[in-house]
Amino acid sequence: MNEVLINIENLSCSYEKGFELKNISCKFCRGELCGIIGPNGSGKTTLIKAATGLMKIKSGSIEIEGKNLKSLSPSHIAQKIAVVMQENNYLLEMNVLDYVLLGRIPYRKSFSFMPLKNDIKIAVEMLSKCGIANFANRNISELSGGERQLTHIARALTQNPQIIFLDEPTNHLDLAHQHQIMNLLKSLAENEFICVVVVIHDLNLAGRFCKKLYLMNNGELISSGTPNEILIPNILEEVYKVKIAIQTDNINQKPLIFTPL
Repeated sequence: MNEVLINIENLSCSYEKGFELKNISCKFCRGELCGIIGPNGSGKTTLIKAATGLMKIKSGSIEIEGKNLKSLSPSHIAQKIAVVMQENNYLLEMNVLDYVLLGRIPYRKSFSFMPLKNDIKIAVEMLSKCGIANFANRNISELSGGERQLTHIARALTQNPQIIFLDEPTNHLDLAHQHQIMNLLKSLAENEFICVVVVIHDLNLAGRFCKKLYLMNNGELISSGTPNEILIPNILEEVYKVKIAIQTDNINQKPLIFTPL
């Protein structure tokens, strides 16, 4: 097993309106692209918020590289973990390079508001890594959905994190951009040797690209394992409440999921 970067033990947390994560235990490791799957409202985004310190936990523990999350300062957490949540419209009028430079804020000294030359160098490198260096001087509002998502990923990488969480990064994207995003995330996990965790609804994308899957339902972690271990009819039908049929992709031996007529 690769090095464990996040270790979650018996985690429980809830919103005021009553939804609760219940006794979640899981590990996310270096060098892996992991997918969190499950129906709408199953707790996938809530798990991201808890794992990154964005919401208070009721019980259990979260360790980042062996250190309790509660003991870490916000800036230290931001140097270790980057989060790409679903898009915020209020950022759309920002210049792409200026937006990506926001990822360097955790490294700035107090009362230092201007980016350093090294910050700009890192931001440009991350734009290039995401294939969007030519967009640096454009407004985010001018970009397509796929190009915006690549911009968000570049901003996350500019934090130089060990772990990146992404909430539905392929949502509303066309087929080409879905595969571009997932190929990029898989490459980052394997070649940069970081941990990448995605919340994803498309089970075929999850099965094709993710090394490990975590299946959630009603605030609980139902099962975890490789795509071939998790994407099987009896498990999925119990959670999704629909008839499931699965075939094996002859090219990559990954499961292909569909609902028969």
